Amino acid sequence: MMPLLHRYVLRRFISCYILSAAGLIGIFLIVDFFERVDEFIRRDMPYSDLISYFVCKIPSIASYMAPQAVLLATVITLAVLARDNEIIAMKASGIGIVGITLPILGASLMIALLVLANSEYLSPIATKKMNYIFKVKVQGNQPYGDTYILEDFSAKQLWFIAKDTAVWNIGQFDPKEMIIRDAKIFYRFDNGSIQKRIDVKEVVWSGAHWEFFDGFQRTFEQEGHSSTEYFEKKIFPVLETPDDILKNMISYSDEISLRELYKEIKEMTLEGKDTLKHRVDFHQKISYPFISIVLALLAIPLSLRSSRHGGVLFCVGINLSVGFLFSFLYAMGVSLGNGGFFSPIFAAWGPLLLFASFGFYLLLTLDSEYVIPRLRL
Repeated sequence: MMPLLHRYVLRRFISCYILSAAGLIGIFLIVDFFERVDEFIRRDMPYSDLISYFVCKIPSIASYMAPQAVLLATVITLAVLARDNEIIAMKASGIGIVGITLPILGASLMIALLVLANSEYLSPIATKKMNYIFKVKVQGNQPYGDTYILEDFSAKQLWFIAKDTAVWNIGQFDPKEMIIRDAKIFYRFDNGSIQKRIDVKEVVWSGAHWEFFDGFQRTFEQEGHSSTEYFEKKIFPVLETPDDILKNMISYSDEISLRELYKEIKEMTLEGKDTLKHRVDFHQKISYPFISIVLALLAIPLSLRSSRHGGVLFCVGINLSVGFLFSFLYAMGVSLGNGGFFSPIFAAWGPLLLFASFGFYLLLTLDSEYVIPRLRL
């Protein structure tokens, strides 16, 4: 009887999930269509590009909307079963809540794994093509490596650590002309004191190396003595290319996969660069799909409790409120992680563990008359 019951509940849940996901994706696409269509028409773009743009956007939207779709599907499935007294009939047959809802949790886990695979393999490729259509074909920006240079794109007051551990301070970098203006480069001894400093008004990329114009080089001895050399043009051994500098200017996008992001973190760590935001993003990319399981775990007891006091709409309202609260705390945790207040692991996984624990608590105390049972002293 149990396999038959599992198939019945699973079929109900999958049909609700498909309808919920399709509805959420459709709403998202409609809103984005009215925001973007004017630019496609103004540029006289062919309909094939317009269709391709929105088709390529579906994988990223599906990943983003998957937890919300799981929440809605769980609420609707259980609320309808409770309304038709099927939950009572199942419990009267000796089947517990865990046995009834196990297919929902199993399906939520499979959806989370599919979303994780989509984010790793399909979504980065589709997003890259989508960005190329909109940023290059529609907006007319020029592709440069893995990003796109806007018309007025330039960096000002940029600090970064180079591959040779030198500290760069750039007044302005023009990626179109490949020119650095008002740069300062600091080389350090092992104890952290300055060994050499280069001040230059302009650094130009020749295609193979950087050419330094109108500057001076100051060399310091550990005893405190220094010497200064002025130059009009000079070539210094610099490992950085314009593409490397551009990576320090632009934050990585959804075009990058987890493997590429992990590789970038390792490279930046070896170069002595700050990887905090990259590590937070790495853990966020992994944790986000598993929000589906947490929301399903929360929706099961909340739906069964609220169904005693109202209909389907009441259940949906209660669960959406909890879902919004979770989304707020999750976004706040990620923001605090980027700010260095939380570790990357805690920032991305902390809200999931907190709400999963709360969901287990509600599930284990489902037969109580109160949402939080009264303690007997």
